[in-house]
Amino acid sequence: MRHAWTTALCTAALAAFCSAATAQQDYPARQPVRLIVTFAPGGGSDTIARSLNARLGQALGQTVIVENKAGAGGTIATDYVAKSPADGYTVLFAVSSHSINQALYPSLPFNTERDLRGVTLIGALPQVVAVHPSVPAGNLAQWLELVRRDAQYRQYASGGIGSPGHLAGGLLQSMAKLPLEHVPYRGAGPAISDVVGNQVPAMIGTLSAALPHIRSGKLKAIAVTSAERSPLLPDVGTIAESVPGYESDTWIGTFVPRATPDAVVRKLHAATVAALQDPATKTRMESQAGRIAGAPPEALDALVAREIRQFTQVVREQNIHPE
Repeated sequence: MRHAWTTALCTAALAAFCSAATAQQDYPARQPVRLIVTFAPGGGSDTIARSLNARLGQALGQTVIVENKAGAGGTIATDYVAKSPADGYTVLFAVSSHSINQALYPSLPFNTERDLRGVTLIGALPQVVAVHPSVPAGNLAQWLELVRRDAQYRQYASGGIGSPGHLAGGLLQSMAKLPLEHVPYRGAGPAISDVVGNQVPAMIGTLSAALPHIRSGKLKAIAVTSAERSPLLPDVGTIAESVPGYESDTWIGTFVPRATPDAVVRKLHAATVAALQDPATKTRMESQAGRIAGAPPEALDALVAREIRQFTQVVREQNIHPE
């Protein structure tokens, strides 16, 4: 009897294994594959997702649709995907707040590293340190010296508490030992307006939002936060040129539940890389001052882990609390 039960169990286990293996091999065998975007329609990440989904569908051989689950800085969508079936049909389309949130919020209903795994680092968009034209600094090194010796230049604006601009400034403050003072706004637009109006001397935010004002002379760019200079501002240095090791891009990436089979993740990644070759997607990314990356799952997971460590330290050191 025991032998019969053992044989039956082994047969059932083998059947389940073969069924799972077949499902992975055939993925995607049904439609749709859903891209869950963390912010509302019309935003930068949503626009890129919608320029990508048709090409991604062609590469996968199934329909790919975009769904927006906005709210709570992206944590609503992230929680939804983290708790979804790990089958490759529900994919998170997230931005760099994905790692910031884990550092900023002490009691999320999910753990970013434990519950999700990366698929593709789609692209990166530099942020910029920009000042009012009256600020007597032409580059980052001059601004750092100005900030250290003169309190009137220590404030910097961002799009809000916990925004990528805020944490980029916090990281700079920590690494360069600066006496910076953060001035949060409800969005990049109001922050830029007050720097243009000389209400605040400096700002840190996305290059795409600040670029029209830089080109018109209403703002002066003194550094970008990316590891390399932006081709849109080739004469503007990186923060890392003055503060070695600094890097804090905003980025876009895709994620799936942690238990998603590796074979499914690899297929999703390969299809995404193929879709990123589309000229319209490249143009869309470039219009936001970004660059196509296409980096593999391991690179995205490593980026998220590094940022969580960095930003957790910044949040603790500077006693940052979300609104």
